[in-house]
Amino acid sequence: MGRPTGRSVPEEPIARSGPVRMCVGCGSKRLQAELTRFVIGPEGAIVVDRERRLPGRGAYLCGVGCMTAALKRKAFSRAFRGKAGLVDPSQLG
Repeated sequence: MGRPTGRSVPEEPIARSGPVRMCVGCGSKRLQAELTRFVIGPEGAIVVDRERRLPGRGAYLCGVGCMTAALKRKAFSRAFRGKAGLVDPSQLG
């Protein structure tokens, strides 16, 4: 017999198809199409990527409540690997 891996019961897979991303605010996993994508824009500020066409690393949020949680936890800085700079919540809405 092998050693136990220490893993708990695996998460139930999402029944629908498509790419799955994690919300940086609450940590829930959802389909990419259900989330709002944020990227670092050409000026170096975080911008909403509604068309999902801007280049670079993206961070995803479920909704407005998750925005406050992400700002409180400084999740954007981690998601963008320290390149996020100061985040102005009024500019992200």
